[in-house]
Amino acid sequence: ITNPEDTGIFNPRIEEFVQVVHDAGSLCAYDQANANGILGITRAKEASFDLCHFNLHKTFSTPHGCGGPAAGASGVTSKLAPFLPVPTVKFDGGKYSLDYERPDSIGKIGPFYGVAPNVLRAYAWIMSLGADGLREVAEVAVLNNNYLMKKVLEIRGASAPYATGKRRIEQVRYSWEQLAEETGVHSEEIGLRVADFGTHYWTSHHPYVVPEPMTLEPTESYSKADLDEYAAILKHIADEAYTNPELVKTAPHNSTVHKTEHEI
Repeated sequence: ITNPEDTGIFNPRIEEFVQVVHDAGSLCAYDQANANGILGITRAKEASFDLCHFNLHKTFSTPHGCGGPAAGASGVTSKLAPFLPVPTVKFDGGKYSLDYERPDSIGKIGPFYGVAPNVLRAYAWIMSLGADGLREVAEVAVLNNNYLMKKVLEIRGASAPYATGKRRIEQVRYSWEQLAEETGVHSEEIGLRVADFGTHYWTSHHPYVVPEPMTLEPTESYSKADLDEYAAILKHIADEAYTNPELVKTAPHNSTVHKTEHEI
């Protein structure tokens, strides 16, 4: 389970969901891909998860996983600890060592150390901010996201399905369904046109639950000017879709490779 999930909505009843699964004799894993907006505010521990994946994915100063190298750490309860991959790190009070003597381990995975520079940078970032700083990060991320949402929803053809009119946490999964129906331009084509302006764009995981999706996750890192520029780029492309759709459908125009043929 991811909470907040990918529409940017936080489920306040998450502990009840976990309890239902536990009552059925199963385990619950928490994907913290969207922790950026809840740092210092809520914790997986309080929801009684058995495993939590703290991935460096738009959180802890690391780029979005689709736009940069991602890594992370998995935390588990004592019941699952014997099955962790080898080696684990031990500390005897004086020095650290690697422990390979774990008979119930699932074995070694590689590379178990992740993307070392990202992990080190994230650690330094966390320690320099401290608890109060991490909470401020979350608050700014939520502020940035809701500011950007207001700008995007002013663009013709864009919408934010589910919880209409409600604020979101750290991201929004928008829909270009109206624009696609009216112009024949699809979200993936908008993403390729965005590349002409030198910035990043993501649609969604497959299968698409939100039609013609666009997922924006601004985080705490961007200034108001950055967000205004990105919204202006999207508005410009939406206007192109209505006035010159072929320009968008044949994008990108400023890349060495303009278009690749692919079938799914």
